[in-house]
Amino acid sequence: MRTFNILIVEDDINLNRGLVHVIKKQGYETSSAESGEQALQYIRDKSFDLIISDFKLPGIDGKQVLKAAKKYDSNIMFIMITAYGTVDTAVSAMKEGAEDYIMKPFDMEEFKLVVKRTLEKKALLIGNTRLKGQFKNKYTVENIIGASPSMAKLFKTIHHIKDSITTVLIRGETGTGKDLVARAIHYNGDRASKPYIPVNCAALNENLMTSELFGHVKGAYTGAVSDKQGVFEAADGGTLFLDEIGDIGSGLQQALLRAIETGEIQPVGSFKRKTVRARIIAATNRNLEDMVEKGDFREDLYYRLNVVTVNLPPLRERLDDVGLLAFHFLKKYSAQNKKQIDKISSGALKMLENYHWPGNVRELENIIERAILFEEDSVLSVQSLPNILKKTVSQKPRRNINSLDHMSKNHIQEVLETTGGNKTKASKILGIDRSTLYRIMKRFKI
Repeated sequence: MRTFNILIVEDDINLNRGLVHVIKKQGYETSSAESGEQALQYIRDKSFDLIISDFKLPGIDGKQVLKAAKKYDSNIMFIMITAYGTVDTAVSAMKEGAEDYIMKPFDMEEFKLVVKRTLEKKALLIGNTRLKGQFKNKYTVENIIGASPSMAKLFKTIHHIKDSITTVLIRGETGTGKDLVARAIHYNGDRASKPYIPVNCAALNENLMTSELFGHVKGAYTGAVSDKQGVFEAADGGTLFLDEIGDIGSGLQQALLRAIETGEIQPVGSFKRKTVRARIIAATNRNLEDMVEKGDFREDLYYRLNVVTVNLPPLRERLDDVGLLAFHFLKKYSAQNKKQIDKISSGALKMLENYHWPGNVRELENIIERAILFEEDSVLSVQSLPNILKKTVSQKPRRNINSLDHMSKNHIQEVLETTGGNKTKASKILGIDRSTLYRIMKRFKI
């Protein structure tokens, strides 16, 4: 984990040393200055994540240090220390870009809490900046997003086959995005201006499927009141996507094989054959090899479909892409719902990355869409995520049973962390008033 670098600017030598001692004890890298001039020299020579400065300094004051720091690095965090009663000074500092302030006199527990809260904001900024950077430089083909090695391999495969007439079989679990891959192959190739016709083989019975694929002529059967064009003919020159190909009936498999091999179709009730030049992309989440072995799927059709295989990895095998995908869906559904949510909290991101995603990318998309509806802030928080994610993360083996006080303390600390130290929000979540929360915090030394 990244170590934060902090600069203390305080002309009171004893307080300066005390603050440095507390900061170092928290595990942060620390430098100290006793004047504004010395602070500016540090800022020019070194990069800092956070500056904690007294407002009243000899020569250059804290406000000038704040302005100079923001000029060097607009993302630098700043906490202003002001004397008791100088609220105007604190407000002025916040307007200039300070993240927080602390009034003298203060105790070190209060100081640590303010620092912790500010660094959580910094961590959030760093995390979302990383996501935005990845998103900007993401590997993407027609809405397929990923930067993992398996996805890079997928994009390379799409590039190689996009202009070919070769039949393609896309394999992957439900929700991995097989239709997106089929569309990417079609719309990035030289057939992009031609029709793309998707058909869900699992949704139709065998009799309807024959007519759906090859069409029929008027009077072919009861209800056939006119000629109907089949999807093979409709996709002529373009791409026919046969989703859930493993669910196609055995009686239709022979006709499908003949159509793929000869490029000819025969509408139901007709004695004439038609030539079509549709590229076939099939997809399945089933094990076709097992089906062939059991006699449920024709071996010759399997080999005809399986010329080029594209394997889509489940999301649990590319968890590095979760943040990237979550950020993509955050942008999409925030705009769709007219909400200004452009960040994901570190706690929420960690929870998303720790989940096993049985529903794959589709489940992630649904969860982000739902979370945006429930989020009331500009940052997607843990509270807006569904309980299934929280239960999964919390279900870890425990070696010992903690006391009730210990569990209560941990729970309050977690709530405070997720609210960024906002006690009003924490009180509402915990179902207690602020004064009660303060008493509990004092009792547990939080």
